[in-house]
Amino acid sequence: MNPLHGNDWPDAPGAGPLGDGRFATEAVHPRTVDEVREAVTRQAEAGRAVYPQGGRTALDYGRPPGRPGAAVDVSGLNRVIDYPHADMTITVQAGMTVAALRSVLAEHRQRFLIDVPQADRATIGGVYATNASGPRRFGLGPPRDQIIGVSFVTSDGNEVKGGGRVVKNVAGYDFPKLLTGSMGTLGVVTQLTLKVRPLPEASALVWTRVPNPDRIDPLLAALDASSTRPVAIELLNPAASWIMADAAGGWSLVVGLEGADESVAWQVDRLGRELEGFEYQVHRDAEAEPLWSALIEFQAGETGALACVANLRPSRVASFVRSLDPERWAVQAHAGNGVVRMRGLGDWTEDRAAAAIDAHRATAVRDGGNLIVARCPTPWKDRLRVWGEPRADWALARKVKRALDPRGLMNPGRFVDDL
Repeated sequence: MNPLHGNDWPDAPGAGPLGDGRFATEAVHPRTVDEVREAVTRQAEAGRAVYPQGGRTALDYGRPPGRPGAAVDVSGLNRVIDYPHADMTITVQAGMTVAALRSVLAEHRQRFLIDVPQADRATIGGVYATNASGPRRFGLGPPRDQIIGVSFVTSDGNEVKGGGRVVKNVAGYDFPKLLTGSMGTLGVVTQLTLKVRPLPEASALVWTRVPNPDRIDPLLAALDASSTRPVAIELLNPAASWIMADAAGGWSLVVGLEGADESVAWQVDRLGRELEGFEYQVHRDAEAEPLWSALIEFQAGETGALACVANLRPSRVASFVRSLDPERWAVQAHAGNGVVRMRGLGDWTEDRAAAAIDAHRATAVRDGGNLIVARCPTPWKDRLRVWGEPRADWALARKVKRALDPRGLMNPGRFVDDL
């Protein structure tokens, strides 16, 4: 077999995985940007695809790889380029892990603003390629709000830079935001400039049991009108509560608070009065860290073969979560953002998965959103339509793809509309 032509994939896994049971024709491990450019140019000249990789925490995310090609592993690009900590920005190479970045920032009591599971493996480039986020997105903002500069290598081997240590980008494309969530289909990200913020003096999680799920809507409405300022509002169904922390496995609403000591103490006290009539526990500072970790790591859990993410209007989150059978789904909703993470429980057949996802996706679309499949067996991906219902901006994404990667060499097949 010649692995370099047509759809013939290597039989042997020697060059490493690309995801969905397919293997690379070769693996390249550049340690400089020039080596990235040389690797991409060499693959392009041979007509082979290029698959950017880092910590490999999301190899099976999206559609299967579309054509044979090389894995370009950027984990060797892991240096800090510039850290003017007084300006609260940092420029790092894309292969640096989230855990390593946190260690650097901690020296000046600052922090990275995105919750990322598997932080010891996940790279900064991968976080932005997949648009990863977690519970604190409600209070700290999405990834695209935290990036102000990016460099990447296109399929013709050129390095393109966008943005910088200023918030407004005056280039034709807003590359920092354009590359966020692009799944490596526009180029190999090599460097990012990010906003950082001081570490909070105090942190608290208020874990509230909700005995009757019909009381969730008024509880969320009260939080919306509250004078407290949560950084996270997490709704857990009984299965998710049991997985994370609660042996009783009931419905839970978890409110995260961060800031100055006095501010957090005041907010905890205020929230306690607003939660009168509910059973709740307050976990402060170090005691809260294991629970924060459980909330962040839930999306990376390997329970079952099926996982989905729905997005919809925040006002519709409670009713959507209540409609999901807790015997079949463990559910964590970032209730303030309208993002619902669903982990399938038990055994599923393709037919049963398709019926359930079609029904829940229709509800999400009706409520102003969509539903994607984050994990499922590879043979099911076409039928389950892993990227959800087509959206109007997919046509724009295709135009940008043609402008930056006219030969379709960068991570082909993986993204929406087979990009």
